[in-house]
Amino acid sequence: MSKPLGKETKDAGMQTMLAHYGDETFLGAVVPPVFMNTLFTFDSYEAFHKSQWQQEAYYYSRISNPTRQIAEKKLAALEKGEAAKLFTSGMAAISSTLLHCLSQGDHVVCSYPIYGGTYQLLQNYLPKFGVTADFVDFRQLDQVQAAIKPNTKMLYCEGFSTFYMDVFDIPAVVQIAKKHQLLTVMDNTCATPATMRPIEWGIDIVIHSASKYLSGHSDVTAGVVIASQERIDAIANNEIVLLGATLAPLEAWLLTRGLKTFGLRMKQHAESAMRIALMLSQHPHVSRVNLPLLEQHEQYELAVRQFKGNTGLFSFELHGGPSAVAKLMNNLKLFQIGVSWGGFESLIYSPGLAINPEQKSRTEHETRLEHTVRLSVGLEDIDDLMEDFNQALASL
Repeated sequence: MSKPLGKETKDAGMQTMLAHYGDETFLGAVVPPVFMNTLFTFDSYEAFHKSQWQQEAYYYSRISNPTRQIAEKKLAALEKGEAAKLFTSGMAAISSTLLHCLSQGDHVVCSYPIYGGTYQLLQNYLPKFGVTADFVDFRQLDQVQAAIKPNTKMLYCEGFSTFYMDVFDIPAVVQIAKKHQLLTVMDNTCATPATMRPIEWGIDIVIHSASKYLSGHSDVTAGVVIASQERIDAIANNEIVLLGATLAPLEAWLLTRGLKTFGLRMKQHAESAMRIALMLSQHPHVSRVNLPLLEQHEQYELAVRQFKGNTGLFSFELHGGPSAVAKLMNNLKLFQIGVSWGGFESLIYSPGLAINPEQKSRTEHETRLEHTVRLSVGLEDIDDLMEDFNQALASL
């Protein structure tokens, strides 16, 4: 039987930790099995009674499962958080977090542009429970400060904005939150822990759509919340139990499989995306590349202070408007049209097809919306991706 690798790998390098930390050793299996069972039985009344009060005990898979726990341990360590809980989707993680943290009469200050599901939840759904929100540009600290009310409970934001990759001064926003004793929540799906760990910057709660880069294979729908052990225990005892949106064992196993190569995948995504972004920044059909890690970007100095590098996700803007966007998207062969990102495959999308009309009017990006294309650069050979883009741009 192989020697078990456990706690000693938690503080190892990222790729070493993901390869080993949290894995149980079962008869020497290098890959932990999938515990597909719905329940766990006990030898005695006393043992079952004790399990109800121990987080580590398993008795029903909706509440706790060894396969899911392996992934949760890796994700918490990846974000340098104390604990994590997995959900059936990124939206389940977002909604469970908001429902856990907010009460009737509370107010949220949220950054924009924000993921569409988050916007709909805060703008249209939670108000019927007495929770309200204002959406402001977090790059403008005076706007954040001005939006805070006596009943404000939370600052909610994204590390990179979903479509334009805008960044803001994280330490300054955290300082504002602490001054007013507000909870801070960051969706780190776009930036990923490979480039930035919000908890290290003072953010209280981190959320991911684990369907994206964390799983990396476009075969898992999942979400995760990472925070202090106390807060995760409270979510486990309330939203996990009562709302029931916990991730199934098979999906948790697939997510763990994807995490094993997360660090390596992110290096390739980043390298290929930067090559394409540099090419686009010099192309006559392109008016702007929205990637703060490019030296010519106006937020470059702030970005390099806060981020270790880029991911495979960025957007750019075309001369020619919607017709040029449509022609480019239709002429690409390797970049498929798809709404998500973060998988092995290269995808292209336009925010003009997705951003809620109400959200459009809230941002200076409104006039650029129909000109914008978002890329998720995959793991195909970079020479093939460059050739595909050059032929598509030539068609314009």
